[in-house]
Formats: sequence, C-alpha cells, structure tokens
Amino acid sequence: MTMTSSEVVRSAWTDGLVPMVHCPGCHGLYKDVHQPCPVCQRQMQPDAFPEPNGRDGVPRYTLPGAAPYTIFVLLDLMRNEWERPLTATNGMAGRVSQCLVIVILFWTAFEVLMERFFEAAFADDPENKELRRTPNIGQRLDRVYRDRWGRTFWDDLTDIGYPEVARHLQTVQHRRNAFIHGDAEAIDEALVTSAVANLLDVQLAWIALFNKRCTGKQNKIPVWAFKPKP
Repeated sequence: MTMTSSEVVRSAWTDGLVPMVHCPGCHGLYKDVHQPCPVCQRQMQPDAFPEPNGRDGVPRYTLPGAAPYTIFVLLDLMRNEWERPLTATNGMAGRVSQCLVIVILFWTAFEVLMERFFEAAFADDPENKELRRTPNIGQRLDRVYRDRWGRTFWDDLTDIGYPEVARHLQTVQHRRNAFIHGDAEAIDEALVTSAVANLLDVQLAWIALFNKRCTGKQNKIPVWAFKPKP
C-alpha cells in the first residue's frame, strides 16, 4: 500500500492502551486530555506543581492509565518476541512457529483485559452470583454477556464496527485451546502474524466496548489496580 506523507503508521506497541487515561468522572478511557472526555464531556484540569526554586511550575496532567501494569509487561514481551531474530532449528521444521509464544501472550493479555472489563461492568452489582460462578472466559463472552446485554460479546464487537476483530479473537481462542490440549501445530506462522497485525485493533475495540458498557457506574473499580476476588 502506498502511503502519503500525511499518513502516520500507528503501532500496536505504543498507540493502543499505552497512551490512554481514565476519566475520573465516568470511568471512560480516552487519549487527548486537552479535549473533553468523549463519554461524559468532562474537561480535565491540569495540576500545578511548584518548582524547587518556589516558582510556579508548568501545569501537568496527572491521571491514571487505562490498563494494569500486567498489560504493558505482556505487550513488551510480545514485542520482544516479535522483533527477535529467529534461530536455526530442525526440530519444528516450519510446522510450528518459533514465535508461537506471542499467541499465548496475546490471549493472556486479552483474558486480563476481559477480567477487568467484567469487574468494571458489574461494579454496581459486585456480588453478582452469575459472574462469580462463571470464571470461564468462553462462557462469560457468550452466556454471561448475553444475559446482561441481550447479545454476545462477538455480536457487540460487530455492532460497534469491529467484525474482523471478533472473527480474529474467535480464531485465536479456538487455536490456542487446541494447542493447550495437545495439537502442537495449531499455532502456525500465519496465526502469529495475524495476532500481531490485529493487536492494535483488538486494543481499540476493547476500549470502545469498555466505554460503551463499563462507564457511568456509581461504584467505579479502578481497572489499573483492582484485585480479583478469590
């Protein structure tokens, strides 16, 4: 694809969740603190920090980020694995990707994000029995999600304009599960490449769904810091 000089290539490593902040008013996630929150229209105000010499410092925005530190660690691990040189090996003979751990890390990150999503979405009903007795991610994305909002997670992704992300996540879920249960060749080079190619859109889709389903709650659970109940 030919790109004009005005186009900017966005990075899955730096342009998804990394620059996002939390709105302290509605719990929405967004990037530009100089603009009103896109969910509740609240305008953030910078904090003034005095300089060591006593003069007024330059106002700075101090807001919590949009994800737990675990997510940033997983993104770094995926990036390191993606950018490292491949090694000469005869064992896998091209049938299994040398970078298959990227898919494992990808799905781990997705499960971490969805754990935060459901905790925030059910914040006003923290003792919800259905959520507590359904720790399985597959059942949460289907039955729990449908019981709560009248559609599955996959349908919701499609409705907000991310049908490709829905299909990609379903493929990763199926192939990752197959790998875990004994199919060593389920994660091939094509799936690894697809996971990296879709990583930014997965983050953006999650942010969009979070803003749709998890904002405006009376009880705001900080996504970046909460501890799941045992």
